[in-house]
Amino acid sequence: MRCAISSAEQPITTARIVTIGQLVLFSTETGDAWLLDPADRLAARLARDGESEPVHIEETDTTFAIGWKGRYRIDGPAFVYTDRDTGRVTTILGYPTERLIQTE
Repeated sequence: MRCAISSAEQPITTARIVTIGQLVLFSTETGDAWLLDPADRLAARLARDGESEPVHIEETDTTFAIGWKGRYRIDGPAFVYTDRDTGRVTTILGYPTERLIQTE
C-alpha cells in the first residue's frame, strides 16, 4: 500500500508499507527502511539514507530468527527508536506513523 503524509511543517512524503504475517516492512523516499514486529515493538533498521545496514537473520526450513536491534514506539507523528545496545533514543519525524498504527 502507498500513503502520502503531509503537514504544515513537513513536506509531502510517500512511503511504502508491506505486511508479511505479523511483520511490517516500510521504506521512505529518503531511503530509510525498517523491519518491525508490532506485537513486541521490536525494530531493525534495514537502510538509512539509501545505504543498507546489516541485520542478522537466521533461517531454517521451518523457522527464522531476526537479530532485532532495538524497540520502537509511535508518539503521534514521531517514530521513536531505542537502540538495544547503546540505549540511544532517536526521534524521527516524517515517517508514515498514522499508517503504521493501523498495522498494529
